[in-house]
Amino acid sequence: MKRRIKRRCLDCGKYINITLDGNKYSNGNYFGKFESPIGPGKYKKVGTTKIGRKKFDLVRWTGKQKKIEYWECNKCFNEPGP
Repeated sequence: MKRRIKRRCLDCGKYINITLDGNKYSNGNYFGKFESPIGPGKYKKVGTTKIGRKKFDLVRWTGKQKKIEYWECNKCFNEPGP
């Protein structure tokens, strides 16, 4: 059963008409979901990790977050990066 959805490209901001057919989709590129911080809050250190010889801080956002689906249109996906 095919279903159509409309999403916005997070790169250029244009709307994309996407056709879903089960687990397959066409006319767009999906990169998953992520959470973006919104409103007031701070990054709080919750630990450290070691990669090779370097140590890095692990942080967590203390304010509210919004879940976002990451979609790109075919034009933005095929452009060479910076």
